[in-house]
Amino acid sequence: MNKQTLKNFGLSLVLAIFLALSSQITVPLLFVPITCQTLAIGLIATMFGLNISLESISLYILMGAFGLPVFAGAHSGIAVIFGTTGGYIWGFLIYAFLVKFMLHNSKATLKIGVANLTSATLQLFIGAAWLMFVAHLTPQAAIANGVLPFLVPGAIKIVAIVAVARLFAQRVPVLYR
Repeated sequence: MNKQTLKNFGLSLVLAIFLALSSQITVPLLFVPITCQTLAIGLIATMFGLNISLESISLYILMGAFGLPVFAGAHSGIAVIFGTTGGYIWGFLIYAFLVKFMLHNSKATLKIGVANLTSATLQLFIGAAWLMFVAHLTPQAAIANGVLPFLVPGAIKIVAIVAVARLFAQRVPVLYR
């Protein structure tokens, strides 16, 4: 293993821990809690390369699958990633990929906002579709429980992602790759 590979793995691990810590900031709801996970996902996806983003999210999922209490509410296990919140967790990977695809390493404020808004919205609908299947909900109930409660908090998170990303872009431009 070369030095750069080890550095990248270390960074991915630190970001996975950041994601795990952010998932502990929760507001419980009926099926899926509001957390700071998507804030962390948006920051990671916006500020780091695709490989680092996907590696850190994958590490986070693996840590939870292997029993570390990294998911919202300090939960863990296969039951979580295949339960009612599983679609949202798997959707994090798509969120990160879509942000990187849309940004093309751009630091433009509008592009950062649009990329995160689009990705977060898609991630919510993936989660709601999964919720509909797992919890045996109607499409209307899945949207009412799995999308609508997250729109305002999501918009606030996107504003925060843009602000933090812009601040870091000015001070630590090497993060954008």
